[in-house]
Amino acid sequence: MDLWNLPTTEKDAVAFLQEKGILPHQRICSNGHKPKLYFGKQVFWKCNVKSCQQKVNMRVANWFVNSCISFLQALHFMFCWTEEMTSVKFLCVKTLRERENKKIRGKGKIVEIDESLFTKRKNNRGRVLPQQWIFSGICRETKEVFLVEVPDRPSATLMSKIHQHIEKGTIIYFDCWWAYNAIQDNGYEHFTVDHSYNFVDPSTHAHTQEIERLWGSAKWRNKRHRGTARHHLESYLAEFMWRNTYHNEDKFKVLLNSIANHWPPQIDF
Repeated sequence: MDLWNLPTTEKDAVAFLQEKGILPHQRICSNGHKPKLYFGKQVFWKCNVKSCQQKVNMRVANWFVNSCISFLQALHFMFCWTEEMTSVKFLCVKTLRERENKKIRGKGKIVEIDESLFTKRKNNRGRVLPQQWIFSGICRETKEVFLVEVPDRPSATLMSKIHQHIEKGTIIYFDCWWAYNAIQDNGYEHFTVDHSYNFVDPSTHAHTQEIERLWGSAKWRNKRHRGTARHHLESYLAEFMWRNTYHNEDKFKVLLNSIANHWPPQIDF
């Protein structure tokens, strides 16, 4: 699908979203009747049984419950966002990442970990805002990724995030930052590479080049957007991970399927 093939009327947009399982095809009122769908200033269901006459807005009990724009506008925004044609903040992506987030696991799986500093200058000059560290990991085999904000880099902080995102028994590759020393006592196999001397350890062949490429992509995209406001950083990281996960897929289709799966519309009033 491209922009020119999207629905062009509110009625067609509703039908499209019903077909994708995001809006309900039918509702059942509290008295067990099947109401009819009406289009006007609002889209709503109304029971035409004289003794009932119940009415409910189409936005109730589905993903659109808190939206104000038309279904047609929302659908166009969704498509344009997946194609990076608009910078509209798409709030559901953070929630999708949270709901789909699973520990990276598996015997023999290798996860490269690293931390990086995100800072922001106002108009590219002047004072630097307080440092914001991001801790990340990527699985070589499955390409699963996590990126999380951390207040600092001591061992306790990083180990809590490792336990949260990586299953014990997984092999971890990392540089020689001292805070990672506790990994060996917490149920993980590990290998290190000392970047002061080598990019790839000559004896174990351990390296962290994939996680460094991931950082390069994340920061390049951030610069392309001329930076990210600090209060939007978590949303930016969630969006980056989402796009990275589905980079070879039809993102509009993935988004529609994800919304339908995680926010199925209710049928009963």
